[in-house]
Amino acid sequence: MKPGLPSSWLLLFTCLPSLALMAAGWQGRPVAELLAELTGQGHRIIYSSDVVSDELLIIAEPDLSDPLTGLAAVLESHHLELSKGPADTWLVRAQRPVPVAAATVEPAEIPLPEIIVTSSLHRLQYTQSGTQTYLDRELATRIPAAAEEAVRITSRLPGTAGGGISSRNHIRGGEVNEVLFLLDGLRLYEPFHLKDFQSIATIVNSHAIDGIDFFSGAYPAKFGDRMSGVMNISLRSPQEDTETELAVSFFNTSALSIGRFGGDDKGDWLVAARRGNLDLIADVINPSVGNPDYQDYLAHAGWEFGPRSRLSVNLLVSHDKLSLNDEERGESANADYENSVFWLKWEADWNDVLRSTTIFSSSSITNSRSGALQLPNVVSGAISDQREFDSVGLKQDWEFAPSKTWMVSFGLDAKHQDARYDVTSFRTLTAPFDSIFDNQPNEVRSITATPEGAQYGVWLEYRWQPLAELIVDAGLRWDRQSYTTADNDKQTSPRVSLLYRPDEKTDIRLGWGQFSQAQEINELQASDGVESFFPAQRAEHVVANLQRRLGKDLFVDVSYYRKSFRAVRPRFENAFNSLTLLPEIQFDRYRIAPVSSEAHGAELRVAKGDSGEDFFWWLGYSWSEVRDRTQTARTVRSWDQTHALKAGASWHWGNWDLSVAGEVHTGWPKTELVAEEVPNPDGTWSLLLTTTPLNSGRYSVFHTADLRMSRDFTLRRGDLTAFVEVSNLYNRENPCCTEYSVNTDGLGPTLVEQERTWLPLVPSLGVVWRF
Repeated sequence: MKPGLPSSWLLLFTCLPSLALMAAGWQGRPVAELLAELTGQGHRIIYSSDVVSDELLIIAEPDLSDPLTGLAAVLESHHLELSKGPADTWLVRAQRPVPVAAATVEPAEIPLPEIIVTSSLHRLQYTQSGTQTYLDRELATRIPAAAEEAVRITSRLPGTAGGGISSRNHIRGGEVNEVLFLLDGLRLYEPFHLKDFQSIATIVNSHAIDGIDFFSGAYPAKFGDRMSGVMNISLRSPQEDTETELAVSFFNTSALSIGRFGGDDKGDWLVAARRGNLDLIADVINPSVGNPDYQDYLAHAGWEFGPRSRLSVNLLVSHDKLSLNDEERGESANADYENSVFWLKWEADWNDVLRSTTIFSSSSITNSRSGALQLPNVVSGAISDQREFDSVGLKQDWEFAPSKTWMVSFGLDAKHQDARYDVTSFRTLTAPFDSIFDNQPNEVRSITATPEGAQYGVWLEYRWQPLAELIVDAGLRWDRQSYTTADNDKQTSPRVSLLYRPDEKTDIRLGWGQFSQAQEINELQASDGVESFFPAQRAEHVVANLQRRLGKDLFVDVSYYRKSFRAVRPRFENAFNSLTLLPEIQFDRYRIAPVSSEAHGAELRVAKGDSGEDFFWWLGYSWSEVRDRTQTARTVRSWDQTHALKAGASWHWGNWDLSVAGEVHTGWPKTELVAEEVPNPDGTWSLLLTTTPLNSGRYSVFHTADLRMSRDFTLRRGDLTAFVEVSNLYNRENPCCTEYSVNTDGLGPTLVEQERTWLPLVPSLGVVWRF
């Protein structure tokens, strides 16, 4: 055996770098020096000088016996974090807090590009930053969300309104189609399953979601063409070489696998598949209601070309095929939907001050819907609605940050789109139902259209920090649509936001902006008889927001907002029952054409803790009003809710989790049908129908509570979570709408009225196996 150094010497040489670090005396020295020292020792740490500036000093002498653990503690004192990156690298970045319990509030030390100036951003983070495995507890598994839909958690925030069936919400008085839906930076069109039947789920598998940035007003100029909100969803990144997740519940069956590949783990991949189980539940409980079947598939692969460039290829596909029947209301419907999205994403850091993101995308949607209606003595009809939509787009975002006190962002978005519409329908109304809402006894529609054209968007944003406590963000956006014949197919949207921090615990944000929303080429209201596109809608946002941290983990958020809408597009609603299968051919379909609209309100949110703690709670209250002004009246919108209170709490102990969430709000507006019995000469009578003024009444107060309980089990391979979730825990019958029919027994017809409700108690059981 060849002689060698004693083992004690080998141990000494191995530990020399750590000993040198420990003896260096780091207190008071720049954090950047420690990073440079660790990098020189072979640790692959990636950071930006904008994030770790020379002014950041080490506050206390760190324990560097484990260098990375000691570095993480140093960074945490400056609200930064050290997280595992690809290819055995470590990333230094700003901490990302959890929002339902505490909205995003970045401290003053965070560099200019990372500071949130917008006054209405709620950051929803599901995977805890810095954790090495996705098995850690996630917000989505602690907050009740019907159908295990992550996006439904936004309904727990003040300013959102919905009945609990749909995964779409009204944001601060706007329509549900006024929310920009982004995945991985790409806009998704019609991203919902059962899209014409309450949109109960998105086409994005919740298990593949990393986080959601949710804007409810006065958002930056980079977000365009929707005027009420933004839902920006990011894809999950792998924390291990390979991770697999299998889940099954009453609502869904899902499989996901995610991991890394290639030399130095430069590549990453994700595949996910999900099918809805509602068709199986319907077969067991009541086969006559129909067969709602839907699936979605997501695939992603990415590769890093060195430390400054990354390319990813992505595919999202969904398919719905359903048949639904409402025998009591004489309705039946069939639908077949296909949605496919392909995109390439290239991210490049050209140097320390310039970065860009480029996305090339192709989207294709095919919709087929048909149905028949036969409600005796009231209405009969049928509809066939065939649509196709294709879009090819190029999007670029650039960020130039040469200074610690100012930066410029700019970008462009160009798309070529075409669509095809083939819609036919007929409706026959029985007297006296032909006498309300400008109804006609017989109506036949046949519309064929093939619009084609382009959409362009360009934006520029300047962020300036003139004072340590003040940041100004000014932006300008320009949009144009070439497929419309409207005079108003060009829109300019200036926006300004201010962030003032009088102290480390207080943020004051003010926002103002103009926002536009063109009628998309796939949004022609052909099924309601409209054959041309309307001009772009406009809205002005004014938002004031105060955020205050009280103590260690108590958070208070107060907001006031006003949204003024002009050039409002006419819309179609059902006055009495919005939960019908075939709304366009019902007798209560009517058109509302506002001259202008306005929404304003105040919101209060108090929260303690976040989802990383064993116990957290939140409480939110909002007062709001949204009205349309027509030529003859001012009318509240159908989803107006003057007062709304939302609250929830979550407990974690051992292997158990228990969460409850609930809300109570003013009943939604109500329009009623009034019948007068008019005598006939032969002794019988006829009905004379009129309606109360639109939305002049109110349904009773809405209140509900949801519960989720889960238990974790450690298996020989991986972990298993079993959960039970109950929506509308105490089976509250919250009224949503009114159904009318005619009874012809006796000497004459009589009007029969029946109040319908939102969802009853809905239980779900499920398991998730992770390995």
